[in-house]
Amino acid sequence: SPGRWPRPSLSLVLSEVSSCTGRHSLWALASYIPGSAHFPEFTVVLMLDDIQVGYYDSKVDRVMRASTASDHEAELNLGQEPVDVLRDIYSSMKKRLNLVKHRFNLTIDGVHVQQRVTGCEVLGDGQPALIMFRDGSNGQDADSLLYNMTSRTLSGKMLYSNIYLPFCVRTLQHLLEREKHLVMRRVKPRLRFITRRVVGGAQVTCLATDFYPRHINLSLLRDGQPVDEGELRIGSVLPNGNGLYQVRKTLMVGEKELKRKHNYTCEASHLSLDNRLRVNWRAESSYSHRVHFISPLVFLLLAAVLLLLLRRRRRRKERSEEKVSSSSSSSSSSPSSSSSV
Repeated sequence: SPGRWPRPSLSLVLSEVSSCTGRHSLWALASYIPGSAHFPEFTVVLMLDDIQVGYYDSKVDRVMRASTASDHEAELNLGQEPVDVLRDIYSSMKKRLNLVKHRFNLTIDGVHVQQRVTGCEVLGDGQPALIMFRDGSNGQDADSLLYNMTSRTLSGKMLYSNIYLPFCVRTLQHLLEREKHLVMRRVKPRLRFITRRVVGGAQVTCLATDFYPRHINLSLLRDGQPVDEGELRIGSVLPNGNGLYQVRKTLMVGEKELKRKHNYTCEASHLSLDNRLRVNWRAESSYSHRVHFISPLVFLLLAAVLLLLLRRRRRRKERSEEKVSSSSSSSSSSPSSSSSV
């Protein structure tokens, strides 16, 4: 579909880069959609590691801050060179889409999407390690280039290593200095167990949340020994919606296993921690696995009892109101009777 990035997925590219301790990366995620009048036909999102720092489109023609991209006064102030490079990418993607239409026999009519992820990576000492671009058209891989400085392998044009790589590294180092309070921060994970009753046993989840950077080692142990990964349902590292991340590992524990009263440990190691972080859970000390489902029959009986109590309360109220009404009628008729006598 037009909204898809070419494989490998964008999230995989960024997670692989940001998981390397001591490395930093700058990526431009560009989309070219010709013929649309509702939004700019060329847009770029700038990512420093896994944080969006900038935005560019063909209408504004300036690099804006990510948080206030709609405010034309909030420029990222990177100078004219990044704008010239983004314009060059714009022109290149136009030509690329025309070539791809012939290669994949695409029709002229309809919406076509050309996408590109391009950028570089530097080592902890600031030395360039990688420059890459990858193109996709309508969700299909179209072209790619990878230049690895550590192994000196090259696929494509030397233009990328001689011109684009030095420019990308300069921009990356400039942004790192300005945004180091974001990309260099260390936020400790919060670790806990979530347990709930399921048919045949309990579902035990080891959850790490609210941590940064995204790379974390999360383990689930049974009586001090790692649980085999074949027994676990392992989730991906996901954004938390607040600039931090979360990840979980889930184990199904059967009734027989619960009776053995094993001790389970959720363990995490992270750049923000001096030592490993651990929390424990034991079946006998938790009542979460003893919660029983209410059967439909019991539910109906409870509903019937509640309804009966409500009816009795209503009848008592009606009788009380009748007595008050009768007493009022009697008191109002007494004076008239005595006068007639």
